[in-house]
Amino acid sequence: MSGRDLLDRTVTAIAASAQWFLLAEDLPDRDGFLQAVTPTVKLVGIATLVALTVTQQALAVVSALALLATALAAISRVPIRTFLGRLTGPPAFAFVVVAPQAFLMHGPSLGSLPLSAAGIDYVLTFAVRVTACVGFLSVLLLTTRFADLLAAFRRLRVPTIVVSLLGITYRYLLLFFAELERMVRARRSRTIAEPSLRRNWRDSGHFVGSFLVRSLERGERVQRAARARGGTGPTPAQPRKPLGRADLTFGLIVALAVAVVVVA
Repeated sequence: MSGRDLLDRTVTAIAASAQWFLLAEDLPDRDGFLQAVTPTVKLVGIATLVALTVTQQALAVVSALALLATALAAISRVPIRTFLGRLTGPPAFAFVVVAPQAFLMHGPSLGSLPLSAAGIDYVLTFAVRVTACVGFLSVLLLTTRFADLLAAFRRLRVPTIVVSLLGITYRYLLLFFAELERMVRARRSRTIAEPSLRRNWRDSGHFVGSFLVRSLERGERVQRAARARGGTGPTPAQPRKPLGRADLTFGLIVALAVAVVVVA
């Protein structure tokens, strides 16, 4: 595979994966458990579970919380491929970052290996803790439309500037990766002969520079378009709905998880 093909395939794969991550909004329409929970209740509950997870130091406890996140995804009819696609990246990165602690931490070693039991326990606990947190956040994002999530933030009295920045960032990321994909297609259409390695590196530098400039220009156009439509203020929120059975059930699940972990 040539360097040009490698760059094109890599950039295209990154852009496609990012758009798949951001545009997976068909799941909130499914007949699942968390889909029936009010976004505000869901946001508060998931935030509570994430806060509970990051304070735990025992491997058994964080493993149980990770299983709870998986169970919530299952009863919400989230496809296993979609859930694992969002679950594997951050924990793998966290594992690589903290893996040296298995050698550096003091404690009883495991036989002839230069590994300490305390270090391995720390690495595993940290990785599983990240997995549980990412799992909870994933089920929140997969079962809630982004517009409903912003409305939930507003109902919880989150500062308007924060909500506006989240909304603008989400919209711009979609344009950002769509622009990246279009530039890759344009680059392929203009390339006839296979370039040399030196020219390929030079063209790749030009590609990155052009992409950054076009991204800034696109951001300015997005801002002008938002102003032309009336500004970037919050959109009218839907009226509040009364709490239902799903809200009470989810609240009980969160309360039970907190009580069990605190007692344990």
